[in-house]
Amino acid sequence: MTRIDRLREASANQKKPANYAVFNQHNITYFANTSSATALLITENGENILYASTVNYEQAKAEAENVAVECLRRGENVLERIGKQVGSASLCVDVLSIESWRALGKALNGENRLEADSQLIRDLRKIKDPQEISLIREACRIADIGMKTAQEVIRPGIKEKEVAAEAEYAMRKAGSDGVAFDTIVASGHCCAYPHGTFLEKTIHEGDLVVVDLGAKWRFYHSDITRTFVVGKHSEKQAKMFEAVKLAQKSAFKATAPDVWAKDVDACARLVIAEAGFGDFFVHNLGHGVGLEVHEAPVLSPDSKDLLEVGNVLTIEPGVYLPGYGGVRVEDTVLVKEDGAEKLTLIPYTLSL
Repeated sequence: MTRIDRLREASANQKKPANYAVFNQHNITYFANTSSATALLITENGENILYASTVNYEQAKAEAENVAVECLRRGENVLERIGKQVGSASLCVDVLSIESWRALGKALNGENRLEADSQLIRDLRKIKDPQEISLIREACRIADIGMKTAQEVIRPGIKEKEVAAEAEYAMRKAGSDGVAFDTIVASGHCCAYPHGTFLEKTIHEGDLVVVDLGAKWRFYHSDITRTFVVGKHSEKQAKMFEAVKLAQKSAFKATAPDVWAKDVDACARLVIAEAGFGDFFVHNLGHGVGLEVHEAPVLSPDSKDLLEVGNVLTIEPGVYLPGYGGVRVEDTVLVKEDGAEKLTLIPYTLSL
């Protein structure tokens, strides 16, 4: 069964319109294996039509799977094209701006023929099929190479941006299609900022250094974070590191099918609170990873997600002391029938 067939089945089960228009680029890639299209129309008569501009038409034809590729003429409006194709039938869409929604409603002779539902595709995408898992495994393998390189080059006197450059170069040489997100290398007091990025800062002896990076492989992402100390670590640094590492271990052990994501988050949060750092764990425990580096499911105190076999997610507890520094440990993890598997494998080493 193709992914489009799975969407048709889910739509029918929930009594949604049989015609579905996909506009989100990641969703289009999920169904058609290309990032070179403008929209995908799945029709009630069984047609799957991918619309591409004249600039991207040939590439879309070469890459696309399970769809017929049609070219949008210069100046042609894809919404009007879809309206003509659907006619007087109802249409479900994943996402549209309000302006495009009104334009599509006009093309369909009435907005009452339109229904928005992004949840159907969200639920499909959060459970990875074997092909997706294979691609994410490769992205994780490449990310491990980037992290190992970062670990090897960190030393007193090197700039944060130099570490990032070396790690990204290593991932490119290993086959990465690019970075999953802007690489984070933050040292000293700057690693108390969870999303701190490299500026002109130089790394010094005794600094905590947080490195957060990811690779891309055939549209799919990976995500890994490690924290190091340049030289000998202090007692305070070690206490922070051990609390975060134990929180990560506790959350990973709790990760399994039919477990609420908020309960996994609570496992990590409890460990960090008991270590005296509860007020300094300031973000969610983790998030899904796939075609986007942040997608479903979400691991947070208020998450509504129930973990399932095939979820790929991050577990990334952290402690951030303003004016001092921070520690984060993160792995990309696969939920399996008997628990979970770490897909990023670089050891947790504090002192360099």
